[in-house]
Amino acid sequence: MTLALTRCQLALLLGSQRWLPPVLLYAILLGAGWFGGQQLGDSLGWCAAMLVPVCGWITRAATGMEPPAARTVLAAVAGPRQVQLACLAVALGFGAVLGAAGVTFETAVSGGATARVLADGATAVLVGVLTGTALGTLCGPPLVRRGGYGVLALAALSLAAMVAPVSPLNQAVRAVFTSTHAHTTLPTTPAALAALLLAASAALSARAAR
Repeated sequence: MTLALTRCQLALLLGSQRWLPPVLLYAILLGAGWFGGQQLGDSLGWCAAMLVPVCGWITRAATGMEPPAARTVLAAVAGPRQVQLACLAVALGFGAVLGAAGVTFETAVSGGATARVLADGATAVLVGVLTGTALGTLCGPPLVRRGGYGVLALAALSLAAMVAPVSPLNQAVRAVFTSTHAHTTLPTTPAALAALLLAASAALSARAAR
């Protein structure tokens, strides 16, 4: 039932084409942050940061794409919490695909690529995916049902995640920047914190689902 429900939600998201605007935004942001000869650590840090609003947008789309009547019917069959978790699984998977695409692109166009920098940068990108999905969960249905409020909250939280020193994303991005130091650092602690944030937001969202 869980796999079938996830496939159903994925088909609904792809069919709705609500994924297209955030994907286009992601492509534009990656292009805007590219400079010839830029170091891979810096490029992957930029990629990780840009994934936060993009994955948040996709998560809001995945959790709010169904008409209320259709969502009620599906929830009656599978359970509201299961439906909500399936939506979040689809959003997380979609974000992971975008993250992998971003890592591939940045590795191809950036300099200073080593196995260590690539591993550290890919971990930072994972932090971006987890953080963006978590924020989109907190700013989307059923926790925030009004679209305008959700968008404003997502924008504010995404900015805070980028600039606040205590943010897992901020710590991960700083760990992989090579412009000011020679070596990157594997951001395992930020990754663990981002995973906990996503787990907590998913549990809260599933509990609120009806």
